[in-house]
Amino acid sequence: MRMHKKVWLWWGRWWAVQIQRGQYVSLGIHVDCGKPYLDLHFGWCIASIGNNPVMTYLRDKHRGSSRGMFTETPIL
Repeated sequence: MRMHKKVWLWWGRWWAVQIQRGQYVSLGIHVDCGKPYLDLHFGWCIASIGNNPVMTYLRDKHRGSSRGMFTETPIL
């Protein structure tokens, strides 16, 4: 699914894949034991597995993990 002119995102209950074309590329592993999920960063692609990995906690929205995906909506 195309989310933006430079962002594509596909997901299921236990997996998510995001491709974001831009000037930055990443390489590495991001583990969040609180959620839990595992992100694998390779170039412009982030592959994630875990419990509903397409959602990013609101508190992590502006952290330096460059995770992307969807951000949860705060309850007002």
